[in-house]
Amino acid sequence: MKQPFFSVIIPAYEAIDTLEDCLDSVWSQSFSDYEIILTDDGSSDGSGAFAEKWLEEKAVLRYHIIEQENKGLGAARNAAIAAASGKFCALLDADDLWHPEKLSACYDFLKSAPETAVLYHSVENFGRNHNRRPTFPIKSLKDLILLGCPLVPSASIIRRDLALEHPFQTNLDYHGAEDLYLWLELLIAGEQLHYWPEALSYYREEGGMSSNIDEHLFKVNNVYEHFYQENHISKQDFERATQRKYYEAARFYQKGGKHDKAQQFYSVADAKSLKILGLRILNALGLSI
Repeated sequence: MKQPFFSVIIPAYEAIDTLEDCLDSVWSQSFSDYEIILTDDGSSDGSGAFAEKWLEEKAVLRYHIIEQENKGLGAARNAAIAAASGKFCALLDADDLWHPEKLSACYDFLKSAPETAVLYHSVENFGRNHNRRPTFPIKSLKDLILLGCPLVPSASIIRRDLALEHPFQTNLDYHGAEDLYLWLELLIAGEQLHYWPEALSYYREEGGMSSNIDEHLFKVNNVYEHFYQENHISKQDFERATQRKYYEAARFYQKGGKHDKAQQFYSVADAKSLKILGLRILNALGLSI
């Protein structure tokens, strides 16, 4: 059997409630030259068995299910990538979905630029919110840490040889920010991140970072700290990047009406910013804007 163009990489942990919709979105692709590699990362809800039954019932010809003890998202993705045979790995988390033309559109781009390291595209939120996530071109490491990370794993494709050379972090200090670590590592290695403006993936905004933003912020700061200590980020940019994350957390809590939590983060965000000062005053008045 010839090498597939794409390997669809799905890490699954306790994903029984969302896995069918996720797999259906792959099955619905107009482009068919792909294989599915799914890692069941120690689920207790039968995620792996469900996926295997679904794949058999759909008569999917090219797939592989990996069963492993729970090792975390980075290790689950790495195991699937190691077992993959496609030229490019298309990442898809088990609670997210794809537009039916996602692989077809990305194939057209990648055939014209086969040297591409990473291709990423816009994303629509669903679940808690229904809107397009801010997505924009990233040209440098500085862009990524100061403008924010617009790359969502389920909207990212990475060349498989590069993914093997630069595996996802399994260090729990970076758990939940493994993808940010990888994008920074690739930029430092001189690789380019190519942006496609069309929204081709759907990100489920339920749980995850939205329900545990403090922990996510801590892990992101661990990533920044690592690259700062390695002298890839200047002290000024490190401080600015950290303050930007504090601002994002403050805005999240203010919009949700959690004004005490918002005030904690505003107090450590950029004290010189008139915008932040104004928002901090409004937050102190109990205004959720």
